[in-house]
Amino acid sequence: METKILKGNTLQEKVLSEVKHEIIKLKKVYNKLPGIAFIGFLGVPLGKYNIPLHVNMAKNLGFHVFTEVNSEDVTEDELFELIDKLNKDRDIHAIVLLQPLPAHLNSVRITNRIHPDKEVEGFHPQNMLNTMMPDAQESKYPMCLPTALFELFKNGEVEVQADQEWVFVLDDEFFSNTFTNMIVRTAAIKAVPDDNAVTIVNKNSDKLVEHFKRADYLVVVTKEPGYVQPEWLKPGVCIIDVYANLIKEIPSKKDPNRLVPIIRGGVNVEAIKNIAGVILPIPGGLMSMVLAILFRNTLISFKNSLTESKQ
Repeated sequence: METKILKGNTLQEKVLSEVKHEIIKLKKVYNKLPGIAFIGFLGVPLGKYNIPLHVNMAKNLGFHVFTEVNSEDVTEDELFELIDKLNKDRDIHAIVLLQPLPAHLNSVRITNRIHPDKEVEGFHPQNMLNTMMPDAQESKYPMCLPTALFELFKNGEVEVQADQEWVFVLDDEFFSNTFTNMIVRTAAIKAVPDDNAVTIVNKNSDKLVEHFKRADYLVVVTKEPGYVQPEWLKPGVCIIDVYANLIKEIPSKKDPNRLVPIIRGGVNVEAIKNIAGVILPIPGGLMSMVLAILFRNTLISFKNSLTESKQ
């Protein structure tokens, strides 16, 4: 069995190109740019790479960019003060809290402080509720994670059949953390068809391998690189790897004085080739497309603000 590897790079480029051209057109008409604010943290895994990645990509697309890089010991009150200021700033249309946060901070409380109209990933409690219960109130933006998955599946010609089983495997810290647990459950409600079964399981479960062997779709969220073993898998399974782990840093081939990160997910792609039917790997899979959806949602927020200013 040949394993199809779905990478998000090409589709990401297409979406970002569309965003960039739309920004140019809107700038000509309104003489305004969409504004995005990134709140990052030093000392967290991949922080020194994720912050410039987001900032440089946003600037290249034509966004007005605000960046606040915080020390590891930043307090909740300090973040509340910053977010309150950004909420009031009419030139900022999206506030992105770069994950993960330092361990002493409460992600739910801090994300909840962001105005729902400016929280474009779908992580604000109100936005998650809107995703889970669209009949109560429609979301202004599609949640990034399931939307990225839909678009990658469509582009890769992956069709979810009826009566399939989805298994989400999370590290204990993700499973017990209210914020990450609810993100996974909300994304699952949106992504998984009603005629498919869903199991969300702690990686410490005694019956974990049994869950693995049943999975037609396996979503892995773990800080343990290469954790998934080939013998645990159902032949033909579709694997969605989610969490990026920094393995090491090595000198760049182009510039030996600059370090580049080596990133791996919970699945070793080479180990599961010819067993899995499809894999969305780390790096280059789902999360590449999530970033593109984030910028597209920011553009939607900007366009919403233009409409509201006319009223």
